Amino acid sequence: MLKITQQIESDIIILVLEGRLTGPWVRELELCWRSADGTPQIHPIRVDLSSVTFIDAEGKALLTRMCREGAQLVTTGCLNKCIVEGIMRSEEKKV
Repeated sequence: MLKITQQIESDIIILVLEGRLTGPWVRELELCWRSADGTPQIHPIRVDLSSVTFIDAEGKALLTRMCREGAQLVTTGCLNKCIVEGIMRSEEKKV
């Protein structure tokens, strides 16, 4: 189960995730992201992963694509920080 809440603060769209980013929830996040990313007022997107308890390989791949396309990933906790740092390192190597 994954809960996705969309907030707009200071011209930034924040997608707050709670639960497990796995299975069908990965596709649901992608739909929310594409919907938010396609808004007429181009706002930067921040993804808050602080309350995510698990990220599978498909979820990590989506987060990588989101990061590549300009989304900012924010998290707390050792596991998710490690995943986000890995994504950031892999993107830095491509630049």
